[in-house]
Formats: sequence, C-alpha cells, structure tokens
Amino acid sequence: MATINATIRREFKKSYAKQLRKEGKIPSVVYGKTVGNQSVAVEASAVNKLLNSEGRNAIINLDIEGEKKYTVMAHELQYDPIKGTVRHIDFLEINLNEDIDAVVPVVLKNAEQVETGDVVLNHQISELTVRALPNNLPSAIEVDVASLKVGEAIRVSDLATNNTEYKILGEPEDVIVTLSYGAKEAETTEEAADNAASEPAGENAAE
Repeated sequence: MATINATIRREFKKSYAKQLRKEGKIPSVVYGKTVGNQSVAVEASAVNKLLNSEGRNAIINLDIEGEKKYTVMAHELQYDPIKGTVRHIDFLEINLNEDIDAVVPVVLKNAEQVETGDVVLNHQISELTVRALPNNLPSAIEVDVASLKVGEAIRVSDLATNNTEYKILGEPEDVIVTLSYGAKEAETTEEAADNAASEPAGENAAE
C-alpha cells in the first residue's frame, strides 16, 4: 500500500486553491466514518505517480501531517478540461473488510482483429461500476471482441463469469460495444439495397 502525505487545508478561497496548484499540490478532501470530513492538500507528483503505476482504484495510506493515517481510495477525481491535470480529489476512507463500489475502466481486447476495412467498433461504455472488497477490485475489465460480427453487440449481461471476487453493477441490457460498417460502407450498402428493391421483379414487371 503506497503512502501519500497530506497537509491540512485551512483556507478555502479560490485564490488559495489556485496558489496550491501553482505549487504542485492538489486541493482535496478526505471523508469517512472515523475521519469525518477533512480538507487537505496532496503533492500532485506523488498522486500522478501512484495512479500511473497502480491505477484509478489504488489503495492509499493517507498520512496527514504525520499525526493521523487513513486507508483511502480516490473516490472522485476532477480534471482540468484543458490541461488534463487533476484539479481536486475526494478521498474516501475505506475498510478493507467491507465491500465498496468503484468505477473500473473497460478495455477492448483483440480490436485489431475485427476492425478491418471500413468496419469499426463503437465503444459505448468505457467504464463500469464494480462492487468488491477493496483488494479484489480489478484494475480494468477486459472485453474480448474477437468473435464479434457486424451488427452484433456485447452487453453487460454478456460479461457474466464465474468470478466471485467482484460483481459488475448496471443494467444487464446496457450495450458496451457494437460492431458496424463505417459511414461510407453503410451508405453504399443502403444504396445497393434501395437499387435492388426498385428493380423489376420479372420480365413482365414493366408491362
């Protein structure tokens, strides 16, 4: 479990938050059963390093000024829409022995095998909510699209497995990915179908 050091944040003006970001820190808040609600600031470099190495749902030992330590996860991340940097973090205190709901990225596997010519994958759900003990949360959910055919879809219900470590939440009929022709191929196919429908059915059709 990686440790992130935090300092208590006692100023709440926008100008102070802006100054923290200039100093390479991220305004944050940590909340939970024992911590209550505490405003803090953490080093951006340490957070980025952790997220890059362990993923979005890394379990963190949050050390507040060397006095109090809490086991947390980054429950919500707010990003700068232009720079793409993390602007704010909501840390959630967790119990390693209790289930937690967390957002997990969906990764398409073998996409190169089906995206040939003008055939394209339409990735409609890029994240799923999963319920599990913190240590059992997957870093990602892989969806194998190798056997997908044009016009077919993979839904949440298709991901049911014998995995007992975590449960995928969401509507069973929600579509994760579909395979279809690109705009040019779809237009050509539709035009061919229209032409076929307008052709005479037999030699006496025009009489």
